[in-house]
Amino acid sequence: MKKTKLLFLSLFIANFSYAQNTLLDSLIQKNYTTFQKDNNNSFTGKGWTTLQEQMTNSNSVVVGEYHFRNEIPYFMNATINSINFDNYFLEVDPYLVKILEEKINTLSPPALKQFIADYGHNSNFSFLSQEVEFDFFKNTLKHHIKPYGIEQINIFSDRVIISELSKHSKNAKAKEIYKQMMDDSKAFDRKKDTEFYLLTEDFLTKLNTLAALNLSANEKEQLEALKSSRELYLNRKHKLRVQLLKHLVLQKLPEWENKKNLFKFGAGHTPKGESLLQVYDIGNLISNIEDGHYRKSLHLMIMGKDEGKTLANLEQYKPFLTVIKDDQWYSYDLRPLQEAILKKKLKIDDIGLERIIKGNDYLIYVPNLTEMKNFGE
Repeated sequence: MKKTKLLFLSLFIANFSYAQNTLLDSLIQKNYTTFQKDNNNSFTGKGWTTLQEQMTNSNSVVVGEYHFRNEIPYFMNATINSINFDNYFLEVDPYLVKILEEKINTLSPPALKQFIADYGHNSNFSFLSQEVEFDFFKNTLKHHIKPYGIEQINIFSDRVIISELSKHSKNAKAKEIYKQMMDDSKAFDRKKDTEFYLLTEDFLTKLNTLAALNLSANEKEQLEALKSSRELYLNRKHKLRVQLLKHLVLQKLPEWENKKNLFKFGAGHTPKGESLLQVYDIGNLISNIEDGHYRKSLHLMIMGKDEGKTLANLEQYKPFLTVIKDDQWYSYDLRPLQEAILKKKLKIDDIGLERIIKGNDYLIYVPNLTEMKNFGE
């Protein structure tokens, strides 16, 4: 009798699992479209037309990216070339963003090229150290889209920021210390990758010395941001970093809440619900803000297969890969899957996959992702 019950239970579980997989496959089959690159830095196809309509009708568009891949800026350029946005939020600190915005808008092409040659190597521009990413940033400015940097100061960016502080400082002693810090930071560029000047005790000592001087409010703010960023790197607490990101977004809320906004962050930050890193992140904050204004945000997650690699590293996305037939881009509408989960018709055992489905409106698959190159490579 006991064996019979166990056999019945095993068959029930197997049948339930098969039914769930079948339903998931069916929903995916019914709710995807495709599109492809054209020769005009855009796309053609039903998938692109649908995405354009959805982005146009959403107050905020939140893009979760796979970092350092050329296809993401291509997608972003196609987006801003066809849809009007007021603001662009990116995963770079606000001070570096302001510096680069000013340089792009005021320097001649030769002077900008020289500035990049002086500072753009070794990831000193954070995510804007890649030429295609920098060009997309320039394109946002060309479209008169206001950029907002939302991030701690990058571990590589201290020399760029300190250089600008030195240029504008009215304090002779501060200028002397800034010069020492720039020289020390540049020396660390030539050392091992595991060594960063921003994390040294010397860096902290000089920050504390500067804080005691008579400096402008702008200088004091940026020095405090450098100190806070150092502490975040040393503590390595993701939740504290996410708090900073959300704080920076909320600081500027009066400037953007009634405008059309574009956000681009790593895909770990952008789901509407709990993120893949198990915190409520930028995507959740934007979703709630727009919901509170009786509007909507659209959340897109872009993933794909790296050039020359197999699909082995995409095991978590396996249900979506069964429909792949060619080299087009695939766009999956996840909202019917969300509805099935909500109505308890569909159960996703993989919690990571469930967070991806519930946290995004569309999942976009790119068949051939290529790695970006830094300036000078």
